[in-house]
Amino acid sequence: MKRKETTKLYEDLIVIKVGTSTLVDGESIDGPTLDQHSFNHIGTQINTLITEDTKVVLVSSGAIAAGYRYSREERTIEKRTAVEKQRLACLGQGTLVQAWQQALAPRCIGQLLFTRHELESPEGLELSAVTRCLLKYGDIPVANENDALSHEEITFGDNDTLAARFAILLHASGIFERTRLVILSDIDGVYQNISDSNSVISVIDDVDAYKHLAGSTGSVNGTGGMKSKFSAAKLVTENGIEMYVANGRATHVIERTLNRDIGTCFTAEN
Repeated sequence: MKRKETTKLYEDLIVIKVGTSTLVDGESIDGPTLDQHSFNHIGTQINTLITEDTKVVLVSSGAIAAGYRYSREERTIEKRTAVEKQRLACLGQGTLVQAWQQALAPRCIGQLLFTRHELESPEGLELSAVTRCLLKYGDIPVANENDALSHEEITFGDNDTLAARFAILLHASGIFERTRLVILSDIDGVYQNISDSNSVISVIDDVDAYKHLAGSTGSVNGTGGMKSKFSAAKLVTENGIEMYVANGRATHVIERTLNRDIGTCFTAEN
């Protein structure tokens, strides 16, 4: 059956990637526990942001951390094997989705699980089409790496890159006048001096000129780090997409970040 494509042109697509560190209770003595307050904090902002001409796609980490509650052996998450982390992701994905459904109510959410290989293959066109269909009907697509089938991504990958490639795929559909990627993490932005929290760089026009500031590792519960964010920025800015990095727990973080009041903005190349 031939798919009938929408011709509506939307003004804005905002892809929001939320890291695990933003979604878990870092003070819990029992290991990573999902913090519903943080989900609600982000969800309320997303619901406010959506209008007839502004659409939002959410890329959420956290499935592995959510699964930890069902399997609290003595080993911490970072010391587990890849297949053990895959098991945790399988156990935790449902809990993660439930947390977002509560936070984003009354809107419906549509779960999208895929691997990098699917994203870069012909199946990517189907993924783009179903995502745009969800947006057309006012639903919120919630995407995540299909960890159960993606050994390589658990060991070496991150959702920063996944969000970047997903944003590029959706932007290529041509139905959005502008696409922006917001990455919410546990950092305030890109620091000129890592030991000085007040040294956040507001705007970066040349990713390569600042890549020496990138680190190499993520937080205890996440796989992304500043290095992965620079890689994501390189990908999207070359494709005409602005990218922002900010602290997910900041008040009104999404609005303030898009207005360049906080965080770091990687400007898109012309």
